[in-house]
Amino acid sequence: MIMDMAMNVMEKLVLEIREAEPQKREHFIKSAVTLLEISTEALKVSPEFRQAFAMVHSEFLKYPECQDTLERGAMAYREYLN
Repeated sequence: MIMDMAMNVMEKLVLEIREAEPQKREHFIKSAVTLLEISTEALKVSPEFRQAFAMVHSEFLKYPECQDTLERGAMAYREYLN
């Protein structure tokens, strides 16, 4: 029951963001950027956060449908080194 409620809220949120006027979307984007900044700071200070972040990314590496993304990431990294 709670899961259904949460899914309904998420679906409504996504729809509302998609249909929002530009200034409201911009506000949402700024909030998302702030969350990313906070997450970056958490990576710097929290071993537990780094471990969880690494766990998610390690899982990502296991799937063949991710191969193209991984190859592009490796290529970008090699270019960065040069």
